[in-house]
Parts: sequence; C-alpha cells; structure tokens
Amino acid sequence: MKTYTKNLHWVRYILGLFLIVYALNKFFHFIPSTYGQMTERAQDFLDSTAFLLPYLYIFEILLGVFLLLNKWVAFLYIVLFPLTISFLIFTFFNYDLGDMWPALIVAVLNIILLFSEREKYKPLFN
Repeated sequence: MKTYTKNLHWVRYILGLFLIVYALNKFFHFIPSTYGQMTERAQDFLDSTAFLLPYLYIFEILLGVFLLLNKWVAFLYIVLFPLTISFLIFTFFNYDLGDMWPALIVAVLNIILLFSEREKYKPLFN
C-alpha cells in the first residue's frame, strides 16, 4: 500500500509540474508550441476568448503550485477535471490529434488521481 501511495505522490508532482511548465510556456514561450491548423470556427472561438487565456494560465499555475504543496488536493482534482475535459474536446475537435499529447497526459493523470481520492467524494453523491 505504501508503494501505491508513494507512486500517487509522484503522479501528483508530475501533474503539478506539467501544469506549471505548460502555463509558464504560454507566457514566456521557452518550448515551441502552436495551436495547430485550426478551422475558421475554432480560430474565431479562440480569438473571442483570447483575453481570458492569461487568467486561465495563472489559474493553472496556482493549481500546479497547490498540487506540489499537497494543499486541497481532493478539491483541486475536481476543479481540474472540467478544464481537462475542455482541453481534450478543444484539441480533438480542432483535428489536432498529433498535438493532443499534452491534453491526454493531463487527462490520464487527473483521472488516476481522481480515482485515488474516490472515498473522499462519496459524500458528494449521497
């Protein structure tokens, strides 16, 4: 059981670091990235919400920091889940399947961590 818990700590650290690095990259562009070839509708959507993206990236940095500090993790997994789903949906419907790996990594890590805390969520569904 201790190995399982220790591995979950590593999964939490990886998710936290991934969120921080991904969000900081959107500000400082130290890792080459692109949104890929987008349809006109996807580009219109991104253009109309572009003013909110810095707030989203700051929020991701805060989530990552709290995950690394092991603060409110069960709550953070729930908060992160809708962001993960929207990240996956946007990437999938943008036909950007080659660059879908960041969304898949975040989704898989978030689902693993959500299931690890499932006992804490039982009162929410009673």
